[in-house]
Amino acid sequence: MNKAIKVMDRVISTILIILVAFLAVGVAVTIVLRYFFGISFAALEEFLTMSFIFITLFGSALSIREHQHIAIGFLAEKIAGENPVRKKISNILIDASILFVCAFMVFYSIRWISQVGHLLSQNSHLPMGVYYIFVPVTFILTAVYTLIDILGLFVKIDPSEGGYTTDDKLPEEQA
Repeated sequence: MNKAIKVMDRVISTILIILVAFLAVGVAVTIVLRYFFGISFAALEEFLTMSFIFITLFGSALSIREHQHIAIGFLAEKIAGENPVRKKISNILIDASILFVCAFMVFYSIRWISQVGHLLSQNSHLPMGVYYIFVPVTFILTAVYTLIDILGLFVKIDPSEGGYTTDDKLPEEQA
């Protein structure tokens, strides 16, 4: 199971790397084209906007795995204190609330896509459903990572290899 989780982590990380690279290059190209040549491509700007949104959606799923999400930690620590059983219950309740939001978003985003997904984008002329499908997909990924987080309270699951858990520490503190 750890191997499958690591593969999923790597796939999502690779998707994010590609999207960030596309966004960086695309923004630079649009700036050069617009300000030096007076050319603007609306479809490219639409793709850049959508890639920014996809980065946010995929990044929120991966942040669950890397424990970088906002988890109402202050409240959980106040309720649980140092009691390990209370900490586990607190983590489960927080993860259950995340699962509830994910289920809500998947259900209603699929209904939303079925109603307006056939409409064409003004700039790229793609059906909007091509863009909108990433909402339920990324919330399903978020739910999977949340379930992995809950499972990790009871069985050994290797931590993620990515993340920025030491960004706030000096090099001598990291050792």
